Amino acid sequence: MMAPQKRSAEEAESLLVGVRSIVFDIEGTTTPISFVKDTLFPYVRNNIDGFLTKNFENAEVQKAITALRDLATKEKEEKVEGAVEIPGGDASKEDVVKAVSENVKWQMDGDRKTTELKALQGLIWKDAYESKEVKGELFEDVGPMLKMLAEEGVQLYVFSSGSVEAQKLLFANSSQGDLTDVFSGHFDTTTGSKTESASYKKIAAEIGNEPKDILFLTDIPEEAEAAVAGGLRSALVIRPGNADLTDEHLQNFACIERFDELYGDEDDEDDIKRFAGDNGEADDDDDDEDEGDEDDEEGEGDNDDDDENPDDI
Repeated sequence: MMAPQKRSAEEAESLLVGVRSIVFDIEGTTTPISFVKDTLFPYVRNNIDGFLTKNFENAEVQKAITALRDLATKEKEEKVEGAVEIPGGDASKEDVVKAVSENVKWQMDGDRKTTELKALQGLIWKDAYESKEVKGELFEDVGPMLKMLAEEGVQLYVFSSGSVEAQKLLFANSSQGDLTDVFSGHFDTTTGSKTESASYKKIAAEIGNEPKDILFLTDIPEEAEAAVAGGLRSALVIRPGNADLTDEHLQNFACIERFDELYGDEDDEDDIKRFAGDNGEADDDDDDEDEGDEDDEEGEGDNDDDDENPDDI
């Protein structure tokens, strides 16, 4: 017996009808999961001690340390297993750095997504992006489609468990250039959990649209279900490296593999290619090609760098 297939392109054709705003997840939706697991997380582990030592007196770093210390104290009182306490201000710099490093690594080992952890991770990633040691990786269709949707007047937002600062850094320093201008706003766990419907109701209220006019795109079914419970529309994004979806999820949600499937219309292909290239202009080397070939070359314009660059963000 054949397994059910993801919902058809004809159904995907209606995904944008009536939509005024789109909220994007990052990891597994705009960005490969491998970028987080293989690039961002190891960077924190390998550089946290040096970062804290170098930037210990920085006000933002001290704020992040204080937040982690308060969380650790609370969790010790609640007898959270393995919680690593962080000594107070009377401790030496070396002892504080060592404890913060151990606390962060313990949280990461447990795949925790606390706001306190994400705040310090965001500061470390900021250092990585600004030093050009890391460049944000996006799936090849993401940049062109974000630009196209924004130009058509759709408001674009991000909702990720990574801090707002980390989100902005990824899109400002992406493999497809600075994309920060396409977004109207960002949301993180200070808004609430991504698996709770109340979070999506808050987002709808802040955006100022009716929930039914907002589409949430994610690779996680539990998040899609929470968004729908909050009154939003939602579709699941199937990307390489993502966890397999069940037959039930494939049938209950519209599923897309690329953002251009939101349109479900091949007539939009030329527009998508235009946003993928450099202002729609072909290279001089293409002069001897026919017009169709020129269009194909333009569509590949900015994607050559993707293979050279390796959330939670």
